[in-house]
Amino acid sequence: MQKYNMLEEYDKIILESKSILKECDLCDHCLGRFFISSTNLSSARILGNKIRNSLNSRSVSKCYICKNLFSNIDHYVKMMQNVSIEYEFSTFIVKKTKKHIDHLLPDITFIINFRTEQCNVKTKPVFLYGRYIKDKRGLPQKGESCKDCKGKGCIFCNNHGLVSFDSVEGKISQFLYEKFETKQVKFTWIGGEDKTSLVMGNGRPFFAKLLSPKKRNVRLAKKSNLDEITIHTLRTIDVIPNGSIRFKSKIKILVSTKNNISSNVLKKLKQLVTVPIEITNSDNKYHKKTIHGLKYKKNSLQSFIVEIEADGGIPIKHFVDGSNITPNISDLLGTQCSCKKFDINQIYLSK
Repeated sequence: MQKYNMLEEYDKIILESKSILKECDLCDHCLGRFFISSTNLSSARILGNKIRNSLNSRSVSKCYICKNLFSNIDHYVKMMQNVSIEYEFSTFIVKKTKKHIDHLLPDITFIINFRTEQCNVKTKPVFLYGRYIKDKRGLPQKGESCKDCKGKGCIFCNNHGLVSFDSVEGKISQFLYEKFETKQVKFTWIGGEDKTSLVMGNGRPFFAKLLSPKKRNVRLAKKSNLDEITIHTLRTIDVIPNGSIRFKSKIKILVSTKNNISSNVLKKLKQLVTVPIEITNSDNKYHKKTIHGLKYKKNSLQSFIVEIEADGGIPIKHFVDGSNITPNISDLLGTQCSCKKFDINQIYLSK
């Protein structure tokens, strides 16, 4: 009875196939794919060949659906194998390898243009977390973007998006280019500093997104010296956190004043610990920050040092000169103040 049902089902397939082949020419692969789900066969090509023999149908010169892709599949597989030789990966979408299939987040994806016979490779980004220490002055945090591509990456900047590597961003990027053979690095900075600032203590945390890396399984040293900066605790992570990341900083600020300042007037600085610091953005929206601790030392009649422990995100120069921030040091002391330089002594990530 079961055999009869199977033969009856096959007769239906033959009848439908005859109707389909009158409309368009199909290869064995594409013909078999129409009916493979209703049979116990594992190969669409074998099923399609059986159907064609049953119908005494001739082979086609060009398949209407796949344009003879399946007949040239070995050629395209070889093409993908050749372009992936330099890449490290453990998952993929479609390819003849000993890797695991991952349809959602494969390490590598192949894009084939069947007209031009070209195969391009796209790899999943690698995400990193680390910290850097800057113990010499004169190095800016961010690099200068390429003017031709606005930092997106082009042939004139070797797809890096940067004009030079003379910055914290540039030096770390160059280090990661060599380690991971990646095209471009995008940073998420936890705060920022001036070109003249030092970054001490455990250093400034940062996240990095590596675009199209060829290497994934890279052994990273606990500490790496990159001339003017040192990076440490560098490690791979699953994803960069979304939204703003809360942190606190210990900052040492050298302040100069327009008029002479007395020790009694400097005592007013203590008031900054008791009130919220309101910062107005360029779009007239404001947010509040807190100074958790403060101490100061007079240097001369027109200069002093103030050390604060505060929420991250306070623009230090504006906090001193009074631009779009209330309260500020200039208004509090009753004389125009300016920040000569500031150093980051420690940064703590909030839990």
